[in-house]
Amino acid sequence: MPKPKVKKIRGSRTCGSGLHKNNSRGRGCRGGSGNAGMFKHKYIKAVKEGYDIGKYGFNRPKCIRSDVRAVQALKETLRELREGGKLDSYTYRYLSSRPELNAGDLSFIIDRLVENGLAEKEGDVYSVDLTALGYTKLLGAGKVDKTIKVTVFKATPKAIEKIEAAGGCVETM
Repeated sequence: MPKPKVKKIRGSRTCGSGLHKNNSRGRGCRGGSGNAGMFKHKYIKAVKEGYDIGKYGFNRPKCIRSDVRAVQALKETLRELREGGKLDSYTYRYLSSRPELNAGDLSFIIDRLVENGLAEKEGDVYSVDLTALGYTKLLGAGKVDKTIKVTVFKATPKAIEKIEAAGGCVETM
């Protein structure tokens, strides 16, 4: 037999659980779970707990940022080389997908650059001018298995170490 209170409540809209919105969940009217409404209806709680309120920092427009401009200049240079017939489509796609060139990538693609006339091979030594391709920096990821003489604006210490370990040299401007 049901309890008398339960019997009394049956047939009412909410069965004794208050508002119809929070029907029998047992949490009351908390205004959301967790940090919901922290900077809206729970603003005082946010202030008491010491949350940082507002926006911080500034993102420079893309037309001003030097890294974005460098990538745009690189792609433009590569596009001009492709339209001039100095780059084939594979080499263009490979180089344009990398805003900075790694030493391992250079070692992988150097033979194609020689075929296209953008690098030179003298005996076993390859020489390439990355500034003519539009690259400003050489990074050190990858494995270098060829002797390469590289001219570039900047190179990381790891890139210089790997290229010199393979018998090449890096000239920075």
